[in-house]
Amino acid sequence: MAIDLVDAVRFVNTNRQRRKRLLECERELDRRAAEDNAALQGARLTLYDEALVPFRDVYQRLQHVELVELTVVERPTVGDTASIEPRQPHKITVPPAVRVLAGGVLVFAVPLVVGHAAKASAYSVVRTFASASTGRAIKTLDGAAARNATEAWLGRGPIGAGGGGRAAGRRLLDKIETASASLTWDIATKWQAQALDDSQQKKARALERREAEVRVRQEEAPARYERGKDMQRVLGDLRSEMVRRLPSFTTLVEACDDFARYDSRQRAEVAAMADLDGLAVRVMDCPITDADGRLTEESRRVVADAEARLRAMEAES
Repeated sequence: MAIDLVDAVRFVNTNRQRRKRLLECERELDRRAAEDNAALQGARLTLYDEALVPFRDVYQRLQHVELVELTVVERPTVGDTASIEPRQPHKITVPPAVRVLAGGVLVFAVPLVVGHAAKASAYSVVRTFASASTGRAIKTLDGAAARNATEAWLGRGPIGAGGGGRAAGRRLLDKIETASASLTWDIATKWQAQALDDSQQKKARALERREAEVRVRQEEAPARYERGKDMQRVLGDLRSEMVRRLPSFTTLVEACDDFARYDSRQRAEVAAMADLDGLAVRVMDCPITDADGRLTEESRRVVADAEARLRAMEAES
């Protein structure tokens, strides 16, 4: 029966090792997600500071502009997790140490109590209902006489009458105590092992669910990394294109801030900058993952649209 408890304890250690490996994997995935997020937010911040703000400072000086009003955008902050959100690890409830300790104490204490009770119960029954070798009811005797008569009865009578005497009676009582304690130990140990096994089975099932989630995250991690790199590249290209066009645009506005007086070429230049601004805001605001940590289809479309628009502008130049 002891092997059952040993197996249950081994189950505990197995779950503990699984949980340790699982936490290490989760921490590594969260670390990579945090690094990717920081890099992406850094690209957004650079685009905002070096391209969007300078362009809008000049653009707001234009009068009679007929283009769509620019979308309001806030300055990104490195450390925000709106784009790639590390998933919080699920908690596995661990029973308080005092509960485990209490179970262990019961395994040792209960057999002792039960064994002693069985011995006392046998002694009490004989003393209450049996008779001494003289024929007198033992319950009418007191003190040592009652004890001697009870033990002698349990020993199958006095030695002089062919029985085992008081010594044999005391040995029988000790056997009753030992047998009861042994049986109770067996039962208590089995109960403790079963309770521990049931608890660890629940933990094992919870760990299996977490391991499945981590496997999905590990499988999706390369795609999330590549999408993040694509977003960073597009943000960098938008910044470069806006910065490249900004001197000409600034010269245009400084020379004449009345959009109504611009010719078609000049209006096209303003429209191109406003288009780049809107595209930049769209890319900056697009999340890579959703609330469940899955790649968004929107981010794929935004990257593709931005790349196509940049290629078209390059061809038009």
